[in-house]
Amino acid sequence: MPSRARCLLAAILALAVAAVLAGCDDRPVPAPSSGAAPSRGAPVEPTTTRGAEDELLAAYDRSWEVYADALRRLDPSRLPSVFAGSALRAAREEVATQKAKNQPVRVSVVHRPRVLRVTATDGLVEDNYRNHSVVLNPATGAPAEPDPNEVVHQRQSLKRLDGVWKVVEIIEEQRP
Repeated sequence: MPSRARCLLAAILALAVAAVLAGCDDRPVPAPSSGAAPSRGAPVEPTTTRGAEDELLAAYDRSWEVYADALRRLDPSRLPSVFAGSALRAAREEVATQKAKNQPVRVSVVHRPRVLRVTATDGLVEDNYRNHSVVLNPATGAPAEPDPNEVVHQRQSLKRLDGVWKVVEIIEEQRP
């Protein structure tokens, strides 16, 4: 093959390889430009997606359901499905205390949860809830004390552990 044909073939082959490699690039294709110059303002903070917030709040609600069931039945066996760390220890201790007194509790709260932060592995929920929980008479199931009707200021830290959101810390804030 003449040298000029070899050079032309090499150039065509190089262009073909470059075109194939460019098509294999896994970077996203940029959106069409509006023609406006990019903003030079403050850096944009990543926003929490609604789906991530909803998932975190669903886990938060589930932790309350399991906690309420444990105190009503005086059975801590399901607590590890929604709690871990110091929050699990505290919930187990509370159930054990009520069980030792043979005093089930009806947990009744009106939640006002708000997601303060959520990432792929960590979340923080603030809830200034109204507490109507009462100790129950074990024989009748009737309230054994008046409704406290108090506002509780609480933050719960959640972690995604083995793909499951769990409450790992509960911070109760005392306010006048």
